[in-house]
Amino acid sequence: MLENLHYLLQNTSINPQSLESRLKHPIIQKAYPKRTAFVLLQKYAKDFFTQGTEPRMISLVGLRGTGKTTLMWQIADFIYKHHCAKIFFFNINILSNLGISLLQALQEFQKNILQKSFNQLSEPIVFLFDEVQEDEKWASALKILYDEARTAFILCTGSSALLLKNTADLARRMKIEKIYPFKFIEFVTAKTFLLSSETILPEKNLSHKLKEALFFSNSATESYEKLQNVQTNISNYFQKIQEKKWDLTELQENYINYQNIPSFLMYKEPSAITDAILEMLKRVVYEDIPKLEGLATNLHNFHNAEKLLLRLAGSDEINPDSLSKAIGIKQLEINNLLNFLANAEILHILPPYASFEGRILKNRKAFFMSPSLRRALLTTIYGENLPKHFQSKLLEDTIVMYLKRILPELIISFHSASKEANPDIIIETRESPIILEIGTHKKNIQQLIKVRIDSRYNLLVTDNFKEPQIKANTILVPFSWFMLL
Repeated sequence: MLENLHYLLQNTSINPQSLESRLKHPIIQKAYPKRTAFVLLQKYAKDFFTQGTEPRMISLVGLRGTGKTTLMWQIADFIYKHHCAKIFFFNINILSNLGISLLQALQEFQKNILQKSFNQLSEPIVFLFDEVQEDEKWASALKILYDEARTAFILCTGSSALLLKNTADLARRMKIEKIYPFKFIEFVTAKTFLLSSETILPEKNLSHKLKEALFFSNSATESYEKLQNVQTNISNYFQKIQEKKWDLTELQENYINYQNIPSFLMYKEPSAITDAILEMLKRVVYEDIPKLEGLATNLHNFHNAEKLLLRLAGSDEINPDSLSKAIGIKQLEINNLLNFLANAEILHILPPYASFEGRILKNRKAFFMSPSLRRALLTTIYGENLPKHFQSKLLEDTIVMYLKRILPELIISFHSASKEANPDIIIETRESPIILEIGTHKKNIQQLIKVRIDSRYNLLVTDNFKEPQIKANTILVPFSWFMLL
C-alpha cells in the first residue's frame, strides 16, 4: 500500500502539461469555457496571494455534472500563471479505493515530497482535492492542513453540499460555493464557443439590470420602465443569436430539456442524455445518500428514494400523509428522504408563505435542481415525448433554479391559501412581497388578482409574449427575457 501511495504522491505536482490536458476537450482541443463563478473564485485567489486575505479554503459543491472539477482546474491554471507554481492535486476517490486515508496521504506527503512539516512552510502552496467526501474523515484532515499550513490555498470539490456543511470543525475555515447548472446565457456562450467559430457573449450588466427591475422596484410602473430601458440590450443579444445562424427557440428547448447541466453539452442524442441523467440519479441515491448520517442505508430505503423522486416528478406539492400512503413508509421517513434529496442537490424545497411557525406545519413544494432531472424521470413513464402539461413543470423548475441562484433562500416561498388562487412563488423583497406566477401560453392575470396578499406588484412569467406588458399591477414577463437573468 505504501508503494502505491508513494507513487501517487510523486505524481501530485502540477505542471503546464497536466494543466493543459485538464483544460481542453481532448478531441476538438478547445479550452472549456469558464463559468460565471470563475470571477469570484479568481478574486479569492488573487486577494489571498497579494494581500493574505481569507477565505483560503474553498469548497465547490453542487449537483453531479455541473463542472466543479473543471472550474477547480481553471482556477489552478490562473494561480499557476500569476501567483504560485507550487500546486498539488489529490484525487480522493483513488486514495479511497486503495484504502489510503487523506490524513495518511498528507502525513506521507510531508515526509517524502515536502521533506518538512506543514507548519515549517514559509512560501505559498496550493492544494487541490477532488471528491473530498470520499474520505470518511476528510473534515478533520483538512482542519489539520488548514491550521498547520498557514501559507496554503486549498480548493476542494464535492458532490453533496451536506457533506461539506455538516461539520463544526470547518465552519469558520471553509467557504462553501455552490455550483449550479448553467444559466441560459452561460449555456449559449459555452455551446457557441465549443461548437462554432464565433462565441455569443452576454450583454454587459444585463443580468444585474434585469434582477433590479424584476425584484427590487418600488412599483409595477417602475419595474416596467426599467424593463423598457434594457429592451435594446435584449434585442441586441437575440439579434446576435440570429445573425450567427442559431435558432433561439431550439436553443431554449435544448437548454430546458437536456443541456443545462454542463457535462451534457457535447452530447448529440437526447436519449443518451436521458440515460446519463437516470444513471446519475442512481449514483446519488445509491452512492451519495448512504454517506449521509441519519438514514438507514438499506436497499429498501434506496428504492423508496427512487419512488419518491418519481412521485415528485409528476406532482411536486409535498403532502407527507399522501406520499406516506402511496409509497408505504412512515411520514418521518418521507421527511428524512426529502431532506437528504435536497442536500444531495437533487431538489429545491420551498416552504409555504406564512410565519416561520406556520411554514413548519404546512405542506411544502418540491422543484428539481435542474428541469432535465424531472424530464428524465418522466420519460420512464411517458417516453421521450412528454404530455404537454408537463412543460409548465419544466418551466417552473427552471425559474426556481434561477431564483435560488440569484436571491437569498429565506425570501422565497410559495402560496397555497386557496384552490382558486394558487400563484407559484412569493418573493419577499422590500416592504411588501412580489407574487410571481408561471404560465405556459398564459395571458390572463385573474388568478393573481384574486390573491389576498398585499403585494407591491405581480409578475407573470409566460412564453406567450415577446416583450413585457403591464396590466393593472402585474408585469407580463416573457420567459425568454427571464432566462437572461
